[in-house]
Amino acid sequence: MSDQTQQPPKNEYLLGFASTQQQRAQRESVLPVDPTRLSQPFGIVLVDASADVSSSMLNHPRLRVLPLAVRWPGRTLLDKGTRSRLRHLGREALREARVSAPAIDSLEYRLFPPLAINADWLIHLGTRHELIDVAPALQQMLHGHADEIRDMRRQRGLDEALHLVLVESGSLLAGTALQARMLLRMLEAGVSPAEVTRRGHSLRDHTRLWLLPQYPADTLAVLQRLDQGSLGPWEQACARPLRHLLHRAPVLEADARGMFSDHRAKNWRASVVLVFEQVAELLRAQRAPGACLQVSFDGSLRELQAWPEFEALRQQAIASRTIMHLTHMSPAGRIWASADSLSVALYLPPAA
Repeated sequence: MSDQTQQPPKNEYLLGFASTQQQRAQRESVLPVDPTRLSQPFGIVLVDASADVSSSMLNHPRLRVLPLAVRWPGRTLLDKGTRSRLRHLGREALREARVSAPAIDSLEYRLFPPLAINADWLIHLGTRHELIDVAPALQQMLHGHADEIRDMRRQRGLDEALHLVLVESGSLLAGTALQARMLLRMLEAGVSPAEVTRRGHSLRDHTRLWLLPQYPADTLAVLQRLDQGSLGPWEQACARPLRHLLHRAPVLEADARGMFSDHRAKNWRASVVLVFEQVAELLRAQRAPGACLQVSFDGSLRELQAWPEFEALRQQAIASRTIMHLTHMSPAGRIWASADSLSVALYLPPAA
């Protein structure tokens, strides 16, 4: 997944298990213990592989991507959030796939024990639980090794406690990735992990997500398999009742209120234009600084950038001093949203 905003040089030493180089081991590597850690705890953000993180984020020393299991009858692949073959699956294969939380042993192999030494705070930014919930497997894995973790940390002169904090993003896809970017930026600025966690809990109240499925029928099948009541508004929007034959493309939305769909368009391209215009209007009306925007697309980013509607949104982001990111959609996101879909997330800071 590329990121069109920045491409810092890769630091081979820090790639670790988050590397996008497929020939490298995916297991976490033990890093030297910094003696300042007792007074300045080191925080790491955890997201699952459904978040639309970019290559530069994957290489960030303060980010780890928790794998997800992608299953078909008689076959299972592990989605590690990298450039895997899952990204090249066709529509038919995506329609048959199921995304589920990882097995504990897959987390143990990639994270334990090195991560228990490399971090003092683990800030797990969770995708909306209706779609996936990785937290129970993560908690069980750490609980099962609690005594070993304390011993390892004590032997290295670290605080014995490894803090795990669960932060609900209230979002998915581009929304979860956008919030992860903000948490990483806070940690880079020297904000303490405890304070980052406190601020992280409030991000969901100011983050809005739009999901534009290219094939609503495929999205509907996924939603129905999940069988979650809170997904009802999205299911109804994707069902295409007769009265919507002239407006076939639903605009799926999620924010702190929940999941809903208030708009439709005659086709998918028109739904994209509609959302870009909505976002541009929100940016024009925003008065407080600090807005952040991410567009994630399961297609050619170069072609998307050539659209006049995208360029208009980019210009509005520049005019309003909004940080804008463009990335590919995650492999798990392709399964939930359907192939060739688009996701938009916008964080608007509260007015002073």
